[in-house]
Amino acid sequence: MARLQRALFRCSITMAVLAVAAGLTAGAAQAAATAAPASGTPAVIHSIASSAQTSTAKFWTRARMESAASAGSGDTAGPPPGTPNPVHFNGVPTVGALFYTTGSQEHFCTASVVDSATLNLILTAAHCVYDGTYATNIAYVPEWHNGISPYGEWPVQRITVARGWAQTQDPSLDYAFLAVASPANSGPPIQLVTGGLRLGINVGYAHRIYVIGLNNTDSQPLGCATRSFEFEPGQLQFYCNDFWDGTSGGPWILHLNPVTGSGVVFGDIGGYEQGGDYTWTSYSDYYGAATLRLFTQAQLS
Repeated sequence: MARLQRALFRCSITMAVLAVAAGLTAGAAQAAATAAPASGTPAVIHSIASSAQTSTAKFWTRARMESAASAGSGDTAGPPPGTPNPVHFNGVPTVGALFYTTGSQEHFCTASVVDSATLNLILTAAHCVYDGTYATNIAYVPEWHNGISPYGEWPVQRITVARGWAQTQDPSLDYAFLAVASPANSGPPIQLVTGGLRLGINVGYAHRIYVIGLNNTDSQPLGCATRSFEFEPGQLQFYCNDFWDGTSGGPWILHLNPVTGSGVVFGDIGGYEQGGDYTWTSYSDYYGAATLRLFTQAQLS
């Protein structure tokens, strides 16, 4: 455990150096360098039995995945002038669909692989996996498009959410880190297969960004080049049309490499109004010290 803690601390220092090298704010470096891993991180961790992981792999057939994409959304207000439109594309290896069930209902959200010491973590919105009860049959499918799963289905082993989210669904803590197992429990961990996004901590609000999400009425991901800005302290916002149900958990990316999918993830669709009530604007929690602590706890679990 002490060895892993030291490795994670070195990882946090590396994150700070990378943040500065990428031209991000000095606040990221300070937060990453000073937030040492703590065993008392207020996290709630939900483990999923291996038998349930096996059942998940059998549950999500191609037909069932496509049937989960079945509901639309509408707006009652229009976007501001100049709001950009997204484009459909086949996606990138680091971002994919998160399929799950709640009761008898089938759903999906969006998730992304995040660089970690354990090599097996993905990031999504907390409301996708816990909303009073935990979601079931959770599987992550990287770069899912047109019914194709180029990297297979990765069952979720463990869910880590903040205690404040588990207790009160605090909108400032609407993010979760999930550990995934290799398909059929064989092969390398996901980060070695798809690559990952570096986690950006305290990088500021205003940036040129690229956001990726999967609508639950589409067979391809949406990508949008836009700008992020401060909605209120602790909450980010961007404008882009046609982001609705299914895009929750979609990563907000700095310096995206459109081929490898690498870059820096500093937000995900969630937070205020669980990501927003209108399809032309979306929100995210601001990633700060609490995010880094939860990320550390997810790696130590």
